[in-house]
Amino acid sequence: MAHIKRSYPGKSAHEIYQKVDALMEGIADRFSLTYERDHASRTGRVHKYGVTGSYAVSEGEVMVELRFPMLVPGSMRQKVTSDIERHLDELFP
Repeated sequence: MAHIKRSYPGKSAHEIYQKVDALMEGIADRFSLTYERDHASRTGRVHKYGVTGSYAVSEGEVMVELRFPMLVPGSMRQKVTSDIERHLDELFP
């Protein structure tokens, strides 16, 4: 399991959630993942075949948790994790 946390000082939970929601929707579309979100709690989840990515937004930060089945190679896990980290780093240019 991978945990990713990014802080965005000066950004509200609403601002962060809008960007993360759009990011996750794009990822879900690209990889044909199921995307579930809860606007009220500012959380969401993408999943397919045992691969799950969930996130929770609070004031000034986002927490992402990635879970992979045992059969997913380490190199693939690292590639997915790095890709999400890169997107989160570019969330507010």
